[in-house]
Amino acid sequence: MSEHLVAVAETTKLARLLGITDPTELDFLVDLPPAALREFRERATDRLFDRDTKRLKGVAAGAKLVPVAISAKVAQRAFGPTLCAAVASTIDPQRAIDIAKSLPAPFLADCAVQLDPRRTAAIIAAVPPQLVADVARELLTHGDHITMGRFVHVVPEPALRAAAPVMSDTDLLRIAFLLEDKTAIDHVLHIVADRVPGVIRAAAAQSMWAEAIDLLDSIAPHNRGWIGDLTAELDDNVIDALVTAVQELDAWPTLLPITGAMSTDSLRRFAERHAIQNPQTLRALIASTGRHDLWAHAHPLVHAALTAETPAPVWATLIELRDEIPADLLAELAERARQLGRDDDAGNLQPVSATA
Repeated sequence: MSEHLVAVAETTKLARLLGITDPTELDFLVDLPPAALREFRERATDRLFDRDTKRLKGVAAGAKLVPVAISAKVAQRAFGPTLCAAVASTIDPQRAIDIAKSLPAPFLADCAVQLDPRRTAAIIAAVPPQLVADVARELLTHGDHITMGRFVHVVPEPALRAAAPVMSDTDLLRIAFLLEDKTAIDHVLHIVADRVPGVIRAAAAQSMWAEAIDLLDSIAPHNRGWIGDLTAELDDNVIDALVTAVQELDAWPTLLPITGAMSTDSLRRFAERHAIQNPQTLRALIASTGRHDLWAHAHPLVHAALTAETPAPVWATLIELRDEIPADLLAELAERARQLGRDDDAGNLQPVSATA
């Protein structure tokens, strides 16, 4: 699932580069390896930027000869955003920043759409935080999450902190999905940690669970615990929607490492939710866990789900599927049943071969 979603993100960015307004026109490419799609997009970008390198360097040299204010006026009135973006990578970064400070945010936003972050990282990193926030506001006014996602990994923390308040929770989710460098997600989470519950609620409200699960799939192991604990605190309807989406997308390989990293109290709260105390959920969980060999991750959740209030159908489902559960875990679940005074269930929680 994750590979498919990465491919969707790549075709979305490729559509922007090619001037295609409807990214779904490139759906025929989503079964290709995401790395291949990205390489094609980057090579196409290089062709576009490199075809007039000599001429662009001449324009950049001329920009050094006139005052910043005049360069800014020429950039806005004569060059336009596309040419400015092409020239940007050939100008001294400090000179480019000085010119940018004299340009209005809407024009800079139009330039940002055309920029290649691989060529202009030094310039972007030096843009003042407030100017970054102003440009971000302009981009989001037009719903441009693609450009935002392409530059997050080269924007320093002070600028990200300045820009974060102009983004809604839904914006954050869309931008995270389109990140050029998914390893940047952990840095972003550090900055917007208090907004993670809102982002998950936005996923429920906007039916964007695929994007949210892709986000969870991208986070580093050291962030799983606190994100899991925050998730366990959400309302039942959000948890229900999350678990339903996980079943539909077969995303247990993403969710189980999160639940496995939860604190004891958070895992108990999560395991006691209606969505988990459900035979259908248990059946899907066991099937997916077996397919992906995730028993080490599933173990804590299955164990925590068995309480004195666990419905009888859940126990019946465990018994029905007992031969699909590893013997050591099955023995532990039988012992858990005995502790809860469910001796009949404990007796039935043995492999069929052991009772034959």
